[in-house]
Amino acid sequence: MTDEADAKTRLFILTAVRLASAALIGVGMAIIVGKIDVPRPAGIAFVIFGLLELLLLPPFLIRKWKTPGG
Repeated sequence: MTDEADAKTRLFILTAVRLASAALIGVGMAIIVGKIDVPRPAGIAFVIFGLLELLLLPPFLIRKWKTPGG
């Protein structure tokens, strides 16, 4: 793969991770306020997991890709 193709793929992956994290947080918030009929602790878990994914996964991937051979 070329450098440009690698960069496009990595940008797509980062965007997908961020979008999935935001969706997970949104679903969790909907559960917490009662819009979705699921137990509230599940909604809290969704929000916590979504926030952790949003804050930790993109920097981890960027660091991994910056290392030689990553």
